[in-house]
Amino acid sequence: MPLSPASRPLTPPSGADDEVLALIARQVTTVPWGVALGAMVVVLTAWSSAPRGALLAWVATVIGLQVLRAHWLRRLPNETTRPLAQRVRTAVWLSGLNGMVHGAAVGLFPWMDEAQRAILTILLGGLSVAAVGTTHGHPRIYPAFTLPAVGALIVGWAVGTGAPAGDGGHIGMAVLLAAYLAVMLGLARDAYRRLCDATALREEQERLNGALRRALDEAQAAMAARNRFLASASHDLRQPLQTLTLLCAALQARMLTADSLDIVRRMDLALDSLREEMNALLDLSRLDAGVVELHRAPLALDPLLARLGDELQAACEAKGLRARCVIEPGLVCESDAVHLERLLRNLIDNAVKYTEEGEVQLRALRTDERIEVVVQDTGVGMAAHDHERVFEEFYQVHNSARDRSKGLGLGLSIVRRLARLLDHPLSLRSAPGEGSAFTLWLPVATRAPEPATLTQAPTALPHCHLLVLDDEAGVREALATLMRSLGCEVSEAASTAEALKAQAARAPDLVLADFRLAGRDSGLKAIAALRRRQPDLPALLVSGDTAEDRLRQARDAGVPLLHKPVSVSRLLEAMIETMDRSKDPI
Repeated sequence: MPLSPASRPLTPPSGADDEVLALIARQVTTVPWGVALGAMVVVLTAWSSAPRGALLAWVATVIGLQVLRAHWLRRLPNETTRPLAQRVRTAVWLSGLNGMVHGAAVGLFPWMDEAQRAILTILLGGLSVAAVGTTHGHPRIYPAFTLPAVGALIVGWAVGTGAPAGDGGHIGMAVLLAAYLAVMLGLARDAYRRLCDATALREEQERLNGALRRALDEAQAAMAARNRFLASASHDLRQPLQTLTLLCAALQARMLTADSLDIVRRMDLALDSLREEMNALLDLSRLDAGVVELHRAPLALDPLLARLGDELQAACEAKGLRARCVIEPGLVCESDAVHLERLLRNLIDNAVKYTEEGEVQLRALRTDERIEVVVQDTGVGMAAHDHERVFEEFYQVHNSARDRSKGLGLGLSIVRRLARLLDHPLSLRSAPGEGSAFTLWLPVATRAPEPATLTQAPTALPHCHLLVLDDEAGVREALATLMRSLGCEVSEAASTAEALKAQAARAPDLVLADFRLAGRDSGLKAIAALRRRQPDLPALLVSGDTAEDRLRQARDAGVPLLHKPVSVSRLLEAMIETMDRSKDPI
């Protein structure tokens, strides 16, 4: 049978006595004023009947004791060099002395009339009630005051009134005071138990909060370790992949037989697949690093969704699926065009990958003040417990065999990060065997989009002198071979010192530098050193490093950054843009 709260054993938590001492210290400067006032009332009411010397001695002792208690009790919480038990013992002694001094007033009972005794009884009884609050009913401090104070009243009413023996009224008052004392001790015990429960609850909460903070720190450390591992592994994998990409492009530029050219094309397709998966890892790193810049503007959805619809149609035809596009014309939202397109393309790619029969739909309709874009499929679907997990990195519900054609499981993780970055709510509705529907809500633009401007297609790479800076000989030589095959003159360097020597021999028109070089050297340091001699020297960073601090450093330095493996077309486009920008600075 469980114990009731009042009867169960009381085991005070470590902080309960500290709480009591702190409470007494806070109130010790205000309580004495009430005590002194009550003592003065007793003196005034008994002035005409009791010995005045005794009255003055008693009230002086009460006031002096309050000063002494204020001096000592105020210091107790801060005397941490003393053991807690000693500090509690001091409070008990001072409380007991206070109770005895107040109880000594009962010695005046023989000179008091009934009204004066009643006033003194009310004063001491009231102080015993107040002491429950000022001591939290501490099982040693509270009785040390109450037992001598109220006990003296009991004795005084029983034998110290000068009434004839057997006076039933005075004995009855003593009995009532004894019952009152028992009740007050019970209330004090309950008050202290509540304090202990509250303190234990707080200490448990602090313990749980500490455990939660440690768990959070461990999770953040694990996340940081994961990001460092991904960045390091990504860098190590990107380097040889970039070499293969450059060598493949150099081969395509040569005179090859039809069979050899077909092999090279197949190699390039395989490299494209690898580049796509590497870029998915890069997107995660960029989003986690917070270096993705947004360019919100009114955006006409017709051309964007028409382009995605054409891609959906081609992908569905390749798998024997039906594609259905329902696009309300004239929709204009407020978003970032590049990141919104990437988000929707990932949703469409995911739908096509996991649909073996039926259709994939792309719908866009305006509802109230929002635009609802839905990508729905008739694929395998997923159970409710997987609805959150599919947005985790590398998690794929229906790819336990790790079919490479279904990617790494990063598409939806990127989708969620982009949706949060753009502040576009995203929801998922799916059930096994019933397909999936991803719904994205876009804000309606409050102003019209700017008219589209025609962009001039990049011209061919002009004849120029390139300085290729990379500490890995394979990548450096492959890039140099490709650039020479395109008609460029190339100087090679593996460090900042070698780059400065090459610049001294002949000033370059453009620098292509790896971000991370040997030791503490870096492409940023090399570009800064080269620009001290050539202030307007165009430069590009090409890196396989996706660490968050690297991404921030490149952004802060204002040097364009391409990530390995970069396609040759993208590399040439960036080179042309960089050189054109240096000729016509903004």
